[in-house]
Amino acid sequence: MSGKDKARRLTRRRFLKALVGTAVGGAMGAVVDALAVEPRWLRRTYPVIPVPNLPRQWDGARLAHLSDLHHGRLVPLKQIARAVELAVAARPDIVVCTGDFVTGRGAVTAALARTLKGLRAPLGVFAVLGNHDHWAGAGAVRGMLAKAGITLLDNRHIVLERGGGSLALAGVGDLWEDRQDLAAALAGVPAEVPRLLLCHNPDYADAMPSAPRVDLMLCGHTHGGQVKIPFGPRPMLPIRNRRYAAGLIRGPRCWMYVSRGIGMVGVPVRFNCRPELPVITLRRGGA
Repeated sequence: MSGKDKARRLTRRRFLKALVGTAVGGAMGAVVDALAVEPRWLRRTYPVIPVPNLPRQWDGARLAHLSDLHHGRLVPLKQIARAVELAVAARPDIVVCTGDFVTGRGAVTAALARTLKGLRAPLGVFAVLGNHDHWAGAGAVRGMLAKAGITLLDNRHIVLERGGGSLALAGVGDLWEDRQDLAAALAGVPAEVPRLLLCHNPDYADAMPSAPRVDLMLCGHTHGGQVKIPFGPRPMLPIRNRRYAAGLIRGPRCWMYVSRGIGMVGVPVRFNCRPELPVITLRRGGA
């Protein structure tokens, strides 16, 4: 074998060794990221969403949207406290929570109520329940939210006023474990008043009746899948319509924003799918 051939072989060996080392290092880094970094690396996002017929007084209003806290074995109280801190620091006009506050009955505690009581906004803090809240005991979760000063919108609405302009904020029950009565939720809202709907599960977009009108729906439930393969799918989505995984989406009846949420269930990982706290700015949109 010539010296040139030996040099080529040595170069190939070194290249393959470096390639294997890079792959192993990358895999180990991904595991560390998924287990130890991303699950606690909460990201505050800033979607700007046009709302049809939004009064000028509401143009620029901000909503902090918390979803899927999942306090329990995988999500300690200090992680919830950090989310509350970031939400309040954003100085929202309204705080909305779209369910799954807890995982398991033991997570419904006075300490969690005290932590959630830290949520503050000039126009109030509002919520709906998720499937895990029902599995943990809906009555207990409702009681905890009442102690925290959070208003539950259970198939009903509230009309909020800002500078003389009106906005209806409504909520319906969880798609898996409760009743959704959109007609009751929006009963009596004047036609010209824009309507925002809180609903835990975004699959409700496909079950929502054509009337009454909804202008924007805010959801959670998906966690964004917790894992998003780079340039690939989200293999762990608990929804039928995989188009509703995360972010701003045009549904059959209205626009919807699906938060990736704050906590985790099942597998204690997040990869390429950081927990999210959206701070939504409402803007005036077309009819």
